[in-house]
Amino acid sequence: MQNQQNCNNSKITSFTQLGETLSPPSTPRFGGEEIRVVESMIDIIFPPVPFPSNRIFKALGEEKIRDMVRYHHALLLKTTIKTIFPSNPEALNLAIEKSADFFVEALGGGDVFTSQHGEPHLRMRHFKVPITENDREIWLAMYKKTLKEITFPKELLEEFWNWIEPLSIRMINRRTNMSAIPRHYWHTVKKEF
Repeated sequence: MQNQQNCNNSKITSFTQLGETLSPPSTPRFGGEEIRVVESMIDIIFPPVPFPSNRIFKALGEEKIRDMVRYHHALLLKTTIKTIFPSNPEALNLAIEKSADFFVEALGGGDVFTSQHGEPHLRMRHFKVPITENDREIWLAMYKKTLKEITFPKELLEEFWNWIEPLSIRMINRRTNMSAIPRHYWHTVKKEF
């Protein structure tokens, strides 16, 4: 591994580049004369996700939760990440309603998602659509805007935020750098509400 570089030297910006540096180009990637070891890597350390109590569901009800998800998606469609959503209106609507099903269930509204779609497995489900760290930042920013504009119950904001902030990390499926995923803890964002 003569060519191995330190990921912190800013020359490595993706896992593909890192993999390419582990063996010189003149050696075959597979089936060479020597055993070749690619070091283990962890691209994301997933924090725990505290799913909220059913207090949010009791306060909002299913239809207001669905409206919140629809509102959030309407905002997302005005951002640079609109390209990760289906361009076909019918497919887009199905994707939004599927997301609404997940939120309704996660907030205490019964198994409306898992009964139709199975276990969430967010990173795996979104894998066909590249979602980067920056996409997550936009997603969270639009949730801040959504929560303010729909007048989400103030007494439940912390519980909701403490769920969606770490949950959003589980949607990232394409890394663009080797830096730690930025966290947006409640104590640092509550003043924005």
